[in-house]
Amino acid sequence: MYRSTITRGALIVAGLTLLVILSALAAACSSPAQATPTPTRTPRPAVTAAPPTPPLATVMPSPTQPPTVAPTATPIPPTATVAATATPTGDAYTRPANVNPLTGLPVADPKLLARRPLMVVINNDPIARTVHYGFAEADLVYEYIMEGGVTRFTAIFLGNESERIGPMRSGRLVNFYLTPQYGGALAVSGAQGQINWFLTFKMGVPYLNVDLDDPSQTRYSFNIWGLAPRKDLEYATRMWTGTDKLRLWLSDKNAEQDPKLRGFAFAEMAPTGAAGKTASIAFPAAVTWSYDAASGRYLRSMGGAAHNDAASGKQLSAANVIILTVSHEKTDYVEDSLGTTSIRIVTVGEGPATILRDGVAIKGTWKAGDTSMPEFFDATGKLISLKPGNSWFELVAATDTVTLNQ
Repeated sequence: MYRSTITRGALIVAGLTLLVILSALAAACSSPAQATPTPTRTPRPAVTAAPPTPPLATVMPSPTQPPTVAPTATPIPPTATVAATATPTGDAYTRPANVNPLTGLPVADPKLLARRPLMVVINNDPIARTVHYGFAEADLVYEYIMEGGVTRFTAIFLGNESERIGPMRSGRLVNFYLTPQYGGALAVSGAQGQINWFLTFKMGVPYLNVDLDDPSQTRYSFNIWGLAPRKDLEYATRMWTGTDKLRLWLSDKNAEQDPKLRGFAFAEMAPTGAAGKTASIAFPAAVTWSYDAASGRYLRSMGGAAHNDAASGKQLSAANVIILTVSHEKTDYVEDSLGTTSIRIVTVGEGPATILRDGVAIKGTWKAGDTSMPEFFDATGKLISLKPGNSWFELVAATDTVTLNQ
């Protein structure tokens, strides 16, 4: 009897104990949640990695245009340095310190030659042809076809100054190849978005893109908005620059330097060869160069009329006319509202060349690397020397008609 009573009591106590535990648990579950205490250790900051070099499909901003998507379908091919098959003699490019490597002419101050060549893209729309400034002072001028059926120019300045150059116009893919070959600095007014991306981020030399719709851009260029003599000139010809403004730009960027140009080979003595008194190039506005024996220079005509310098009124001329057959490739870079696409003109590699000087036409081959100026070789592999003076380059496609007359 006693034993049985103790057993029942123990069970009752155990049951009461269990009931208390269950009640405590229920109360804990129904209490509001407590906030997590602030850690006493300072959290490690997130690691921010440097952004990688943008791939071609990355959206990149441009200095003067809205962001545009870089091309993916037809990227610019790599340009490897091309070695010449013929090696010129060691003194072929030797010249005194005061002789311009681009013209073979002496300058007053050799320091003028320890600078970047300035390369300016110039408009050749029909309305602009009566107001061309700067060509008479340029050491070199390149002419090339545009997708719209007219040609455009890139003028190069090193030994001479020009207070007015232009009218400036938009850059093209040919400038991507030309500018590094001279270690130059490129100035344009506008560029198609994808091409602007290449010129800005991939060309590797100073690049200035001034906005012709912004008349406040006066430090490195000047805008004649509202000041043109005729209303129809305002858009095509309202943006200009000068060598002083572009040298200021390079100084502001701390980008002036001596590219150590190899230069061209020059010789005073006229070469022997086939007569080359005139050359006609079947651009839409046909270009003709005619040899003037009195001056020993070639006179330039375009569209059946003399091409004159607007400052002096004199017909433009050249000591050398250099006709290079270069690759012209289609792209999908849309240039205008009509869907016209840009042409990739490549000045790296090699191809046929015709050099006109002193009334003589010398046929041969041009060769150029991605960062080296072109050089010219005759049919025997001998280096062709230019006449001291300025040169105009005509970049033609293999299908273009070039007529040489004696």
